[in-house]
Amino acid sequence: MLDKEIFKKTEGQLYGYFRDLKEIELLEIDCRDLQEQEKNIQWSMESMIENEGEKEIKQLKDELKFVNKKLCKNMARIRQLKRNIAILKKVLTVPPLSKEIMEFITYKYKLNKSVGWIANEMYGGVRSTAYRWREDIVKDIVKWKRVYGDS
Repeated sequence: MLDKEIFKKTEGQLYGYFRDLKEIELLEIDCRDLQEQEKNIQWSMESMIENEGEKEIKQLKDELKFVNKKLCKNMARIRQLKRNIAILKKVLTVPPLSKEIMEFITYKYKLNKSVGWIANEMYGGVRSTAYRWREDIVKDIVKWKRVYGDS
């Protein structure tokens, strides 16, 4: 039997893991957009230099500065999130978990489905089996987190 506080903390980390993965995905999309904007601004600046538009060049430099600042901020956040999820990422990928365990984890912690819903979907409505699987999965995750250096 797993300590109740450790169980709750580990479940919270699993929810956080998937939330952080989603945030990383959104930030990476934002970074790609910002990099595209950066290229467009630089191209516009080169065109303005040829036409000697000082006021427009200053506006473009300010815009470029804003875009670069936002890009750096997003990239720093991505690095921070990746550090936060590093151990759980190892736990969930090395060694590879069974298809059934990953399906359960995805339903419960990524898609926020209830144990009752998972019981109906995966175990023919047998809630006790779903609750037992949940506890066993969290126990294994705690064990593997300790192996990978998180106490």
